[in-house]
Amino acid sequence: MGKKKRGTKNKNTSENISRVKKALNTGFLFSIGIASVAKDNAEKLVGEIVRKGSLNEKQGRKLVSELVKRSKKEKERVRKIFMS
Repeated sequence: MGKKKRGTKNKNTSENISRVKKALNTGFLFSIGIASVAKDNAEKLVGEIVRKGSLNEKQGRKLVSELVKRSKKEKERVRKIFMS
């Protein structure tokens, strides 16, 4: 009769856990990158709107601040999804 390999199940479980951790980490870093790009794009877009005269400086800064807050909330939402 064939012998069962000891530790194979534990090794596969360990490898699967490692893959999941790597995927979660990648997803989290991806969400941080998106937030960073979103802030840069928001600043550029609002700067363009201010240059065209549709908003003044103060309104532009406030709009960028609001967009960054929304981005941070979304980043936190994504983090919770990946970490739960």
